[in-house]
Amino acid sequence: MTHAPWRPARPARRLLAGLATAGLLLSAATVASASTSPAPTSAAAPYSAATSGGARTGAQASGAQASGARAAGTGGGHLLLALGDSLAAGYQPTDGYRPPPVDPATGLPDAGYPGGYAADLAQRAHLRLVDLGCPGETTASFTGRPAQAACRRAYEAMTHTSNQLDAALAELAAHRGQVALVTFDLGANDVDACVHGTTLDTACLARVPLTLADRLPAILARLRSALRADDPGARLVAMTYYDPFLALADHPGGWRGDLLAAGSLGGLRAVNAALTALYRHAGVLVAHVASAFSTGAVLPLERYRGHTLPKDVATICRLTWMCTTTAPGSLAGNVHPTTAGYTSIAAAFARALSLPPAGSTAR
Repeated sequence: MTHAPWRPARPARRLLAGLATAGLLLSAATVASASTSPAPTSAAAPYSAATSGGARTGAQASGAQASGARAAGTGGGHLLLALGDSLAAGYQPTDGYRPPPVDPATGLPDAGYPGGYAADLAQRAHLRLVDLGCPGETTASFTGRPAQAACRRAYEAMTHTSNQLDAALAELAAHRGQVALVTFDLGANDVDACVHGTTLDTACLARVPLTLADRLPAILARLRSALRADDPGARLVAMTYYDPFLALADHPGGWRGDLLAAGSLGGLRAVNAALTALYRHAGVLVAHVASAFSTGAVLPLERYRGHTLPKDVATICRLTWMCTTTAPGSLAGNVHPTTAGYTSIAAAFARALSLPPAGSTAR
């Protein structure tokens, strides 16, 4: 089965990229003016788990058995297909180099790490999980060489394909009429590619919106074409991103931390604006994860570990590992969500789908 790629008209791409690039250039200038000492090192790999040994393999047939009841706001199938980076996999730094647990029903580590947003959402929507998430995935590796060699091996073993997009299309074809929901998160590691050690490549950062505008429409078009052919009742939902680097207002804090946090917020807003426009143009539902993390909300001020912080900074500290895993000699901790953070991401997806609140008995 072939799915022809689709690209937006060039004027639309230029306008979208120009608007978002302006925001990124402004934020990059702010960050550069504040960067008088090394940039974050331990946090320099947004949304990508460790690459050695057992970071999330992306192996992914069906997950642990869940109820077959149909979920409100989803199609008539019984599967959730999760696509994306380490957020889709549910990685946390406490997982270290351990692979996801093996599902005894399939013999594969196919349910991701416990507590991830895809697993949470699948449970809430009464669906079985098919998780293809690969740590470090970018808009290029999603259709090319996977970010992790283990992901490629898993895709080849399961679907005789070599990248995440082709594996997803193969899974849809193999489970025709069975997929109710597809979740999608991609783009954060395209931003990460602009960080080289302790240096931020501002020219690279300014090109990110154009990169997204060039690559995402073709990916989304192939997914939507496959869904129309194989699972016309399924829904495709993508997410915006939270800003982990708001935590710099807490550590190192002070005027420099505030400037770094403000710069990162400007950049994230530009990226999220680009993502939202691209998703809506493609007819994809948007889960507003940035809002779920109170991104950009200053008031009310909140207390966190003896500090009085803006609401969005305190929220990042509570819902990610940024303020609790600071390594010696670095400015910040790990960008991945805690279990509570993944629950908040799942809730944003649930709201986009108009699912009942967690714990509700409604169907």
